[in-house]
Amino acid sequence: MSDIQQRLLAVRKELGLTQPALGKVLGLSERAYKNYELGIRELPLAVALKLSENFKISIAWLLVGDGAPTTPSTGEALEAAVIAAREHFIEANKSPTPQQEAAIIRYIYEEIIREGKLNIDRVSAYLRTL
Repeated sequence: MSDIQQRLLAVRKELGLTQPALGKVLGLSERAYKNYELGIRELPLAVALKLSENFKISIAWLLVGDGAPTTPSTGEALEAAVIAAREHFIEANKSPTPQQEAAIIRYIYEEIIREGKLNIDRVSAYLRTL
């Protein structure tokens, strides 16, 4: 089983769906989805994109295994980044310049997008270096 086949299987199992059920959600026949998961047919990009959009699956993770399996929405990630940065500034009793705050929020936001969630240990380690 190839890596992409393993990732398709992992997604389906995580969703708690059967092959026919996931195929139906994606607008595919039972046989078509099964062929992708078993590696009989190559997964078309259009199907990968539909899977990504419908279930917030990272397209980079699905296709090449890069990053985290799921991706938070831009709004969720941005909100988490701003809160984490502001909490740090309050705890550290610091008042950064707008440019410093923006750079820190950008770093945290990019970490959230890359990891699929806020990795507080990694972010805390970064913030301690400031």
